[in-house]
Amino acid sequence: MIRFVYLFVIFLLIDVTAKAQTTIRGKVQDKASNETLPGAYVFIKNAAGDTLANTFTDDRGRFEFNRPAVNTIDISITFVGYEDLQQTIENLSGRNLGTFKLVEEGSLLETYELEGQAISGEMKGDTVSMNASSYQTRSQASAGELIRKMPGVVMQGGTIEVQGETVGRVLVDGEPFFGDDPAMALQNLPVDIIDRIEFLDQLSDQAQLTGFDDGETIKTINIITKKEKRGGKFGRMFAGYGTNDNYLVGGSVNFFSEAQRITALGLSNNINQQNFSADDLSGAFGGSDNRRGGRGRRGNPLTTRERPGITHTNAIGLNFTDKWDEGRAKITGSYFFNESKNFLNRNSSREYILPSDSLQLYDEIRNSENNSQNHRLDLRLDYDMSEKHAIIWRPRIRYEKGTSFNLLSAQNLFNPTTPINETENTTSGSNESFRFLSDFTYRYQFNKEGRTLSAKFDTRMDDRSNESRLVSVNRDYQTGLRDSLIQNSLGSSSSFNYEFEVEYTEPIADHSQVRLEYEVGNDLGNTLQEVSQREMESTLFELDTTLSNEFENTYLQHELGLGYRYNKNKIRIFSSFDYQVSVLDSDRLFPGFENTNRTFRNFVPRMVFIYDPNENTNIRIYYRGDTDAPSVRQLQDVIDNSNPIQISTGNPNLDQEYEHRLFTRIRKINPETNKSFFMYLGGRMTSNYLGNATYIASRDTLIQGDVLLRQGGQLNRPENLDNYWDLRSYFSFGFPLNFMQSNLNLSARAGVSNRPGLINEQTNYNRNMYVGPGIGISSNLGEHIDFNFSTRGNYNIVRSSLQENLNNNYYTQSTRLDLYWNFAGGFFVSTNVNNQWYQGLGEDFDQSVWLMNADLGYRFPPTENFELKMTVFDLLNQNTSIDRNVTDVYIEDERTQVVQQFFMLTLTYNLKSFGGAGAGPQGMGN
Repeated sequence: MIRFVYLFVIFLLIDVTAKAQTTIRGKVQDKASNETLPGAYVFIKNAAGDTLANTFTDDRGRFEFNRPAVNTIDISITFVGYEDLQQTIENLSGRNLGTFKLVEEGSLLETYELEGQAISGEMKGDTVSMNASSYQTRSQASAGELIRKMPGVVMQGGTIEVQGETVGRVLVDGEPFFGDDPAMALQNLPVDIIDRIEFLDQLSDQAQLTGFDDGETIKTINIITKKEKRGGKFGRMFAGYGTNDNYLVGGSVNFFSEAQRITALGLSNNINQQNFSADDLSGAFGGSDNRRGGRGRRGNPLTTRERPGITHTNAIGLNFTDKWDEGRAKITGSYFFNESKNFLNRNSSREYILPSDSLQLYDEIRNSENNSQNHRLDLRLDYDMSEKHAIIWRPRIRYEKGTSFNLLSAQNLFNPTTPINETENTTSGSNESFRFLSDFTYRYQFNKEGRTLSAKFDTRMDDRSNESRLVSVNRDYQTGLRDSLIQNSLGSSSSFNYEFEVEYTEPIADHSQVRLEYEVGNDLGNTLQEVSQREMESTLFELDTTLSNEFENTYLQHELGLGYRYNKNKIRIFSSFDYQVSVLDSDRLFPGFENTNRTFRNFVPRMVFIYDPNENTNIRIYYRGDTDAPSVRQLQDVIDNSNPIQISTGNPNLDQEYEHRLFTRIRKINPETNKSFFMYLGGRMTSNYLGNATYIASRDTLIQGDVLLRQGGQLNRPENLDNYWDLRSYFSFGFPLNFMQSNLNLSARAGVSNRPGLINEQTNYNRNMYVGPGIGISSNLGEHIDFNFSTRGNYNIVRSSLQENLNNNYYTQSTRLDLYWNFAGGFFVSTNVNNQWYQGLGEDFDQSVWLMNADLGYRFPPTENFELKMTVFDLLNQNTSIDRNVTDVYIEDERTQVVQQFFMLTLTYNLKSFGGAGAGPQGMGN
């Protein structure tokens, strides 16, 4: 069988010209600049006017069709901001239709803008394209303020959601901007350079090169700039000083010259602004670090993780884009440095879900200071060396070091007035890490359209080290005994991961294509943990073999898959069936040798169905099976006693997770009425879910024969559990309110999750149901008056299978109002009002918290580039941060210290110098 497959592949490689050519192709360009136009809509008809096929140009302005049976076709090409092109081609021969050049709209577009209402958006297959001019903002607004007005967009705590899906990437004119940081571009690009916003599902690098859409996408925002703004300099510099010695200094400068673009950023402040933005002070709420469990191991890296507490930040960044070799070589890169000092003061209370009606509480007060420095370098090279050969290379470097100091006071309690035990400990430490990542993709295009051979080679190298000292004093209220602990820890880990994939695609009919792929990957790691202890009265440290360990791990995976793609008219289908064999080999070298060897075999199916019933509607159904291996830390059965009344360990007997995920999405835009509708419905079910097993000691217990766990103390370790599932839905409906020159967006989300956990060897299912309506109104009054109002509620129903008396219903609502008024000459006022309303959390947490910020400013004539303003942060002096976490074994309420009221005077200079139309790519399209 293997020999037959081998001979078949060789035959296909040799037979590059024998079969008939079945496709035709072309390219679309701007007539003035000769730049390609990605995202242009292309369709062909026969002489009777029947549509034969339609598509969109790719990110290089290219398109292709399966060859029609007729010899004469009418081709039509449309693109926002350009005049439509129509052309008849007779005696169709050859494969290349050549280049079609579109003319930018002139007087016709101006007349339309004056006499008619601008079209707010349109559908381009999987891409939603929104017209920026349909969403008016205040003067000097950022891209983030523009996107916040658009239907289906939610921005909160550094996370951006579009139509219920989290954004993982932001592009500017189709090019990466500061790596994979969704927040950077939105906070630093001014709204007046933006022509439109695209929300799209960007294909993987390999799919972009081969043209074989495998359904693997990342939710992406593509910011399309105005052509006349693509050449010149623009940016913003600001400096502010206020009460309590608060300060804010920073800026961004952009140099655009045709394809070459350079952006420099800087920021320094002590008011909790952790990312680059002169006007967004939402970080002062404190926020949550989202410690809610779940998978969470595949997140997209942000420039700086939004930390709870109060953070002082110093940061610089540089981004560049350029093209060489007549545009065939495109390079983008960014460098980012961040130095931060974080102060955290947090009180938390947990109620554990125990069997029967027993009760146990855990209260904690944590004060910490963390200092960190991190460097991040991202590069990307796209090079079309010829029509046949193309590569994409993405190397990245990460370096981070830091120090920490932590004070912890914690108690386990039978009830609010009866403590069981407590710990008072101090932990100080330092850490350092270095990572190198590289993704390299190569594609060879045969003479036959659709026949490609590609290879991908990804590598990851990671080195980490840390050291810490723990000083702990513990008290047992049942016996009255006290004990102490002084402990030094030294840790190091190194890992190397590689993944090699080869893929072959072959057209098998006019509208069909198959893909054969093979992938091999290996994850090699080594970890070392040395823990030494001494008694309080001694000066000698001795190695603790129970807490120390050394591990070596390999995780080898082979995957063979067959995929099929169908694309005709309104229907696109992709399906694949992969077979995985994974071998986990883990050696504990110290203390004592022990080998864990596991082999996992799985079939991993996947299917994507896309249907476009008309040019304004898109329906997508997606299913995928997936596996997820336990981490090295989860496999290590070494005890972590940094909190002596809450210790943890790993589990070398863990299996892979297997997840089924299914979702459907419907998007519809009516360009005539400017109404939009989005719906998302999805769910997942996981077997062998990597959950938690918690043991709560009913009496003093020795763990692994040596580590004392006091009565009421908790031991946590990962465990494979079944019956994890969740369902979630989201819908949004937007339409204009012409009588008040505004847009209204109605939304709602609902969901339910079932999370298993083990508590003293009994299974508990925590079922959390929620429903959340939302409403948003944004004005289109112009740059002198602007307002945005939004409110979102969330009603939660929590049910526990072990203890019905812990069933709980609670409600939270988040409301925001932004007002701006340029009332006289250069004078303006603005205010930002936020309200967080909590009900059902308990007497100490049920409250309504108001945060009101206000500005009074003046822009100096004649250019209004200089701006002076006085800001009052937290005018009502009520700012606080409250959060509830529901897990499989406990319900937790947290209160975190945040920035309090201050006044600040800020001087801002807005740089705007444009030298005419630059060149650059347009939309992304599909």
